[in-house]
Amino acid sequence: MTFKEMVSKMLEGAKGNKEVSSELEKLNKSFLFNIAGSGTFNLVLKPGELRLNDGPIPGPSATISASEEVLNNVFSGKLDAVKAFMSGQLKVSGDIFAAQKLTELAKKAVK
Repeated sequence: MTFKEMVSKMLEGAKGNKEVSSELEKLNKSFLFNIAGSGTFNLVLKPGELRLNDGPIPGPSATISASEEVLNNVFSGKLDAVKAFMSGQLKVSGDIFAAQKLTELAKKAVK
């Protein structure tokens, strides 16, 4: 499964889980994902809207960069995000705390 497919699955899971959906909307943030060798896509989370699009987005709250494998492992909970960040496997610029919250919610939504 590609990381974008995983994020799409996360959004679908969130729609079926009111607690996760509500938490995602409360973030009111946008994220840009730069996937090594696979391009970019963005995720917009705001009240009443959870949207996934191809390409960049102006002024994202956070930009998250890594390989497909690292992102899949972080968002599925197989790899600790802090360890990945500290080892240089995962790069985050902007609102690091929002990115951390997103990974926590992703684990709940994908279950």
